Amino acid sequence: MGVSGLKDTWDGQLETLDDLSEAVHYNRWIYGMMKPYLGSKVIEIGCGIGNMTGLLAQGRDVLGIDIHPGYVKKARSKFKNNKNISFRVVDMGKKFPSFNSFKPDTIVCINVFEHIQADRLFLKECLKLLPPRGRILIFVPALPSLFGSMDSSYGHFRRYDKDDLIGKMKGVGFSVLKCRYLNLLGVLGWWWNGKVLKKAIVPKSQILIYDKIIQWIAPVEKWLPKPIGLSLFCAGVKL
Repeated sequence: MGVSGLKDTWDGQLETLDDLSEAVHYNRWIYGMMKPYLGSKVIEIGCGIGNMTGLLAQGRDVLGIDIHPGYVKKARSKFKNNKNISFRVVDMGKKFPSFNSFKPDTIVCINVFEHIQADRLFLKECLKLLPPRGRILIFVPALPSLFGSMDSSYGHFRRYDKDDLIGKMKGVGFSVLKCRYLNLLGVLGWWWNGKVLKKAIVPKSQILIYDKIIQWIAPVEKWLPKPIGLSLFCAGVKL
């Protein structure tokens, strides 16, 4: 797949990001979970090609950050006319800039922490970026037992369980406002594709099918207790 600014080799993660850009209901579902906790100045770490950026920027200033120059170039092109959205290429896994000129009150990390080997240290640096009462919103893959070929292909170091994520959040100084499993239906699909069929990426057809049904499942799932799920959502605040 040839994308300006990216090396001309197949990039499974980019292919999935492109597929997810068409998953309108799925993206709105994630945004809906985060919306009550968002402030007015949001840093989106791991913004990719900007699938969530436009939603986060509804009435807010957003600084999107990603390690991949090609992804950022594509996101900049998509939002070139949005004055409240800016982007930077930064490897946050190696060094955290100060962002003094932006002064974020919220950090959003959607499917990012599983790519960070030293995730506890990363959380500490996130804490330093925020003012008192600043918030961090994390969406990560759940259930270590589901780790399979697709996790390896996407460059995941781990999948999380609820107690582990809460422990790491509290361990660095965040107070946890909410943490719950999500997407119970997706557990079977990930297990089948990643553990049985050994696929490299989530098939686009399945992404689009799930996007059609999530709009009906999400309102019901919101009120159901879920002992497990494909993903975890966690909201924390700096006291």
